[in-house]
Amino acid sequence: MRFGVCVLLSVVLVGCGARKPFKAELTSRSPALAPTPARESPPAEPLESFIAKVRKLAAEARPPQRAPAAHAEVTDLRLAAALAVAGARPSPETFRHVAEEYRRLGIADRADQYLQQALTMDPHDAATYDALARLWRDGGVPGLALGDAYRAVYHAPSSPVARNTLGTVLQALGRRKEARQQYERVLQLDPAAAYALNNLCYGWILDREPGRAQAACLAALKLDPALAAARNNLGLAYAAGGELGAARAAFDKAEDRATALYNLGIVHMARRQYSDAVSAFVAAQQARPSLRLAAVRAQQAWKLAATGAAE
Repeated sequence: MRFGVCVLLSVVLVGCGARKPFKAELTSRSPALAPTPARESPPAEPLESFIAKVRKLAAEARPPQRAPAAHAEVTDLRLAAALAVAGARPSPETFRHVAEEYRRLGIADRADQYLQQALTMDPHDAATYDALARLWRDGGVPGLALGDAYRAVYHAPSSPVARNTLGTVLQALGRRKEARQQYERVLQLDPAAAYALNNLCYGWILDREPGRAQAACLAALKLDPALAAARNNLGLAYAAGGELGAARAAFDKAEDRATALYNLGIVHMARRQYSDAVSAFVAAQQARPSLRLAAVRAQQAWKLAATGAAE
């Protein structure tokens, strides 16, 4: 099977301690479509091109900034507490804490400001460079994250967290061999780092090595059975190897039913089973009405089925 898709909504590159309302209701009926003659199925889309499109969809599905910074500083208790502590005891650590709260709220510019203040207090602080790298990476610009990720490793070469972040940035840039080297170094530093094994699993999926991906995800779940990203990646790894029964079983074990159904829909899309994909995406969106990307994918699957590209 040519497995040309990845789940980028729920299968994420996780780090140590990893971490909208938009109601696009779907019905059980297909939307009205003009009759279109059947046509030959197009060739499978290159993986990198497909990932770029899904990343764009995921970015568009994100809610807008929930509140201006000034409002959040008053209404969000966690942010207000962090600001109070930083004001009373300014330090790189307290400034990073404030930045993390702004990041949680999606206020990236203020997060960056506090991280820059942390650097003025300690220009050699690896944790601050790591936080900056993750801020840029999660903002969708891994190229800008790379320098800070390398600086974090330079100032803390024995930090598994910093090396893992560098690996995720390299992987986001398509430099997967270099990313694997960083994850392997993480595991040398911390053999219990399930997050690094999960990232290895994800990389092997991208490289179309389902056997290696399965082994890495199973090892991650042995260390941390609650690691949801590894469970999702394991399902994709099984699907990549053509083991749909095992993939469905892995997804079914996920505590998040909406995510499991979404992932199953992606698997059906990869196999051009568009009718089954529609059912899975609709069920995912009904399980979580705010899951906008499931609605988008369901519409795409409907169109493909209607134009005769299905099985």
